[in-house]
Amino acid sequence: MLGLLAASYALNLLDRQIINIVAEPIKQDLSLTDTQLGMVTGLSFALLYSVMALPIARAADRGNRVRIVGWAILVWSIFTAACGAAGSFIQLLLLRIGVGVGEAGCAPPAQSLIADEFPLEKRSGALAIFALGSPVGAALGLAAGGLLVSSIGWRWTIVMAGLPGVVVGVLVLKTLRDPARQAFAAAPPRLGLVLKRLLLRRQLVFAMLGCGLLSFMNYGAMAFATSFYLRNHGLQLHDMGAALSLPPIAVIGFGLGILGGTGGALGALAGGYLGNRLAMRDMRWLVFIPAIGSLLCSLGYWAMFAVADARVSLGLFFFAGFCSVLWAGPGTLAMQRLAEAPARASALAINLFFNSVIGLGLGPLFVGIASDWMAPGLGEGPGLRAALLLAPVAGILSTLAFAASAIGMRDAVAAAETGEMT
Repeated sequence: MLGLLAASYALNLLDRQIINIVAEPIKQDLSLTDTQLGMVTGLSFALLYSVMALPIARAADRGNRVRIVGWAILVWSIFTAACGAAGSFIQLLLLRIGVGVGEAGCAPPAQSLIADEFPLEKRSGALAIFALGSPVGAALGLAAGGLLVSSIGWRWTIVMAGLPGVVVGVLVLKTLRDPARQAFAAAPPRLGLVLKRLLLRRQLVFAMLGCGLLSFMNYGAMAFATSFYLRNHGLQLHDMGAALSLPPIAVIGFGLGILGGTGGALGALAGGYLGNRLAMRDMRWLVFIPAIGSLLCSLGYWAMFAVADARVSLGLFFFAGFCSVLWAGPGTLAMQRLAEAPARASALAINLFFNSVIGLGLGPLFVGIASDWMAPGLGEGPGLRAALLLAPVAGILSTLAFAASAIGMRDAVAAAETGEMT
């Protein structure tokens, strides 16, 4: 089960990242501004992604989670492939909204399945392996996308990205079973009660806010990373590509994909390992690890966008990628433990809402607006660099939010484990 769910999450991120590596060709072909590019890569996707996450998670709390995950994969894969036929900004915007609807059905039900499949002492590690799908999928999307777009164009690259999900969606529906829910047998509580109990738990809200702010930085940076390198390091990338017999955009894709993906995979494993070990001594490490990761990730992005050498900048993405997912295993487990058992999927869906609205929706949009605003005075390349240097401020705020969630965490977890929702 875990391997197939991790594969589905990898495709989730692959389809999400493929739009970033082809962003500059799309901008030129459809005559988009950076603000419109930010809307296509972030806000359009986040709109229904965030709105649908909670009702889908509620359905997961009540019904068959395997069917929800399987059909969600099929929906987002079909809409991803259809994006290759978009002929205007509006068409691409609407199709990306469709992708968001499908992808909203992946993470919360899948994480809920994992929570019921694995005992507590192994759960952080299992969630970390699931989270490996994020850097692996992102790496594949960037590396393969960079290579394909230079040979078959951005439209067919996006079509090719959507096809594997059809196969994985069918496999999920045909081969997985929904495990018994460990902690409760009664009908799930009313939605209003779930929201009230979860959102009044200060520690949970701060943890979710920390995730959202970290996502703001990550999604803002990744949405415009390819454009940043093409506009600011074009000559260096041309020379690097000539030595490797690759076009500049393929060099970017392989650099961001392999270095960021490797760093992210190692970071997810390290976060899960540290979460398993340290949380047995003090459960507050479940949020201390994400706090430290957010701080270090901010420093990594600042250095990455500030240095003048493209090779050093790409190398720094390994460090930023490692730190960006340290939170995944321990942070997700923290949110699960801060929620009553019948509301775990709903808690993760609320976190998905924070991530979608604050991170995926506003991060790329903020960078795009800031870039368009600064470009007339600084130039298109330096203006984008200045905009990207502002994004890591959100990572510092994320560190503070995660640290705040540690205050009173032991009592909050005890209340969640002993409380009933009726």
